[in-house]
Amino acid sequence: MKLDQVKAFMAVAEAGSFRSAADNLHKTQPTVSASIRALEDTFNAQLFDRESYRPTLTPEGKALYEQAQQLISAAEDFESLGFSLSQGAKQTLSISLSAMCTQPPRLDRFREFFDEHTHVELQISTEHHSGILERLNSNQSELAIGPNMMFNNRYEYIEIGEIEMVTVAASDYFAPHNLDSIPHKVARERPHILVLDTGTKAPMDPLNTITGGKKWFVRDYQVKKELLLAGMGWARIPMYLVSNAINEGRLSEIQIERFNNRNRIPIYIIRLKDRTLSQVAAAFWQKMTQ
Repeated sequence: MKLDQVKAFMAVAEAGSFRSAADNLHKTQPTVSASIRALEDTFNAQLFDRESYRPTLTPEGKALYEQAQQLISAAEDFESLGFSLSQGAKQTLSISLSAMCTQPPRLDRFREFFDEHTHVELQISTEHHSGILERLNSNQSELAIGPNMMFNNRYEYIEIGEIEMVTVAASDYFAPHNLDSIPHKVARERPHILVLDTGTKAPMDPLNTITGGKKWFVRDYQVKKELLLAGMGWARIPMYLVSNAINEGRLSEIQIERFNNRNRIPIYIIRLKDRTLSQVAAAFWQKMTQ
């Protein structure tokens, strides 16, 4: 079987005649007819019913036509990529990045990779909660970087770092209460600032919250930080984002009773097991995990 034979088969099926298919392919009608006969001999099956005025697909031909569409599409993609590479065109690496990783782990390896692959363009989509894996599952990103958002056996993931989360508020926000022991009732009555889940298919409920508490939602951690600095609420937030503000006395770490006030969250690089990575994504995966 040759690709030209498959193209001839599709052309006849779509044009409805051998002559029209030949014109569309800029070939002679005998050449197209010979390609179809060669396919039929290869598969020992009749692909067209030639008894009517126009050739029509047989059941075997209809089944092969569906596969032929996918084959030609893949061949065209392959050809396009080949020409792009030969002309030095840029390739793209798409990553779905957790919003809490505005300072990505192993950033030195990011830099080294792109120093070594100057032809690669980077596209990062910043997501939160279920949105991280949603882009991966919908083929909008090849890789994802973030915490464990209910991984299952569809994913391969390797830990590449961790983020320390702390609970903070403006230094006088809970005055006159002791910042080392804030009652649930007091915290419940003040806005808990949370980052909104960016996923649309199966958004997750907010994590680490106080039942019945007041909640405000923002789109990213930078807005969360600004609201905290303005004394408009309290929140858990990555330490690296607020360490300077804590040292300067603009924010204070707080301890709320019976609450997960401080912890370290592992961060992973993630891929789908059943999807073959592009050459660029595979090289980046190796760089980040070696």
